[in-house]
Amino acid sequence: MNDVYQEDKQMPFMPIDASKMMAILVLGAVVGFVVWGLSVILDTYVLSAILCKGNTTLTCTGTVQYAETAATIIGAGVGLFFLVKLQVFRPLLVVLAATISLWGIVSLAGLLPWYGIGLSAILLYAFAYGAFAWVARLKSFWLVLVLLIALIAGVRLVLSLQ
Repeated sequence: MNDVYQEDKQMPFMPIDASKMMAILVLGAVVGFVVWGLSVILDTYVLSAILCKGNTTLTCTGTVQYAETAATIIGAGVGLFFLVKLQVFRPLLVVLAATISLWGIVSLAGLLPWYGIGLSAILLYAFAYGAFAWVARLKSFWLVLVLLIALIAGVRLVLSLQ
């Protein structure tokens, strides 16, 4: 028992098996679907119905951003809950990094057809959750923080080139 503890203490990262990594990727895809679907539902049936009555077109222009903001926050909560349930190492960092890096992805993909927006959100969230969970398993907190900030900046830079 003591030999196993010493071996785990010497490793620079927390071990993760393939089934847990696959569950993280599926969870990321589900969060991407939730963010996309909820932003469409909130925009179409809630915010547009409330803010776009009559001749008030000025208040009607920001409904997509408001819907996506609400959907992203709800999706982050769902992702955090299930990452904790999966016992992923540093789940809050994973969720924060994925949320910050993919903030506004539905609006950025707005020129695509509806299925393209949904597919891009699903794939990008799955990739983000997998990549950030992979980085967050390092034991050095400061190294993880620097790497996550660098990855977030890189993703935001690539998304801003659109």
